[in-house]
Amino acid sequence: MEFNVSKPLGKVLKTHGKQGELIISFEEHFPEDFQKMESLFIEINEQVVPFFLNRVITKTPTTAVIKLEDVDTIEEARELTGLTWYLPGASTRHEPSPQMPELEELTGFTLIDQHEQVIGVIEGYKDIPSNTLVEVRHGENLTAIPLNEETLHYIDPEKKILKTEVAEGLLDL
Repeated sequence: MEFNVSKPLGKVLKTHGKQGELIISFEEHFPEDFQKMESLFIEINEQVVPFFLNRVITKTPTTAVIKLEDVDTIEEARELTGLTWYLPGASTRHEPSPQMPELEELTGFTLIDQHEQVIGVIEGYKDIPSNTLVEVRHGENLTAIPLNEETLHYIDPEKKILKTEVAEGLLDL
């Protein structure tokens, strides 16, 4: 599934309840597929961060109550209030397919995997014939991750985000 987070869809308005639930608003119409979404993105310190949705309850035509995975307290939820949120691109599938960017332009991009997990920041690249690799800072390690048109899901030059397939176990090496 390709993702596109280039268009903000609303704001995190306030906390709701005592278990870390949030009330979010929609700037436009309520996306038809919102109830089926597994995740959303919230812009934190100019970085788009993925969150898994545990529960969605439509409150009004322009608001919903959501419960995010790993946001379990009022304090954790309060840190997200006032921030802009985005949906994965299922609601904007008409976007063109991503094209491979120039490798030198990727330094500083945040790399996320097919499960919307932040892997790290791209620090460089290796252009090996038939196998381009981006070097990503993942914790203490600098990991080489293959990048090609088949594995590239999404790129947002404005937000400096790149989403690609990352092979299972690659980050454990």
